[in-house]
Amino acid sequence: MKLQNHFLDILESIHDAVLVVSKDTTVAFVNKAYSRHFGIPAPKIIGRKLSEIEPKARILQVLQNGKELINDYSYVHSLKKDVCANITPLIEKEQLIGAVAIMRGISEVVHLQEELNRYKRYSHQLEKRLHRKSFSLLESQSTRMKIAVDLARKVAAVDATVLLQGDTGVGKEVFAKAIHEASMRVHRPFIPINMSSIPESLFESELFGYEEGSFSGSKKGGKKGLFELSNGGTLFLDEIGEMPLNLQAKILRVIQERAFQKVGGTQWHPLDVRIICATNRDLRTLIKQGIFREDLYYRLNVVPIHIPPLRERKVDIAYLVNTIMAEICARYRKHVTITPEVLNAFVEYDWPGNVRELSNVLERMIAVSIKTYLSSDDIPEYLRNTEVQTEAAESPLGNYSKSTHSLNGLLEKTERDRIKEVLCSSKNRTEAILKLGISRKTFYAKLQKYGLL
Repeated sequence: MKLQNHFLDILESIHDAVLVVSKDTTVAFVNKAYSRHFGIPAPKIIGRKLSEIEPKARILQVLQNGKELINDYSYVHSLKKDVCANITPLIEKEQLIGAVAIMRGISEVVHLQEELNRYKRYSHQLEKRLHRKSFSLLESQSTRMKIAVDLARKVAAVDATVLLQGDTGVGKEVFAKAIHEASMRVHRPFIPINMSSIPESLFESELFGYEEGSFSGSKKGGKKGLFELSNGGTLFLDEIGEMPLNLQAKILRVIQERAFQKVGGTQWHPLDVRIICATNRDLRTLIKQGIFREDLYYRLNVVPIHIPPLRERKVDIAYLVNTIMAEICARYRKHVTITPEVLNAFVEYDWPGNVRELSNVLERMIAVSIKTYLSSDDIPEYLRNTEVQTEAAESPLGNYSKSTHSLNGLLEKTERDRIKEVLCSSKNRTEAILKLGISRKTFYAKLQKYGLL
């Protein structure tokens, strides 16, 4: 069989469009697939100059430089189609005599790509809206808070373990929920666990569940633990620093193996869960004290986020008050506004209980109010005395009466000034305790004594 006698038959059998052009740009051949794909009969194009039909045709570039083009995408105006082509120069006796293009119309592919791009843009817009909704309670004018929220937004898209650090009441669970709601796991469970609230004897059964008959009084059919209930979603381990040392190893193994065993069982259950932890304690100090495992700390501290206390972002109080009041008023079916003097009193107060304390104070005021606005009379008494407390705290000896002329008075003034200085330069009170080198009990006793609470 002589193949050269069948070259035209071979070209006609190809399902892709074939175009052959001579050196002078004359169209020498098109196959039936070309006519079928592009709706142009062969006699209408063969013998015509391609440079006149399609001056910007890519095959003309190959005729000029002799270099092939592979998977070349272009829009052919004369065909009104997007095409993908492999264009090869034809060489005879080391001379360029023409070029052949094997082409495929890709208008449908381009259309699908445009649809995909539109979907991506729409998806991105929805994601931005979801992020705004999820993080609406964390809006802030404070630079430090903005940094924390921005980091939380970034990490929400991935499954990295997050360690939320901050004083009690700063909103660690709000952060955790926002991260979960802005993640791909939003439609799966969010399970919060306060590690300090679980009795040590029930820790394993509560977290891992148990098999039927594993101990006397066990539930028929066994019980699902919180890990199993959160599978596919997010597990929020609050107050992780309060977990007993002997149980930390069990949590560490679960995180490492991504699997767990039920109490009384031998089977390993796979675990697909995003872990977010929170603590108001300095875990590095606990490690030095031997009450927190260092290997567990590094497993949890993948993305640390420090949440600043409310006293360090008082610029946010007005926004927080409006947001919290709107939620409480809707719940109590009341319409209550707040007066400027109340807002000023809130700004003057240091909020040791942070956002949680602010929320509780507002709920109390709204619950007992019979007016349509909150005035200074509605403020709890301990907040109303803020101005007096502030003056006492700024006096040379605070709220204690010893004379500065006595040695004890001078020592106490020095001690008070040092504590105040450390408080101002520390991120939180735990750090201040470390700098001062005293126990937590002694630290709070001195804050009470010197009016620094």
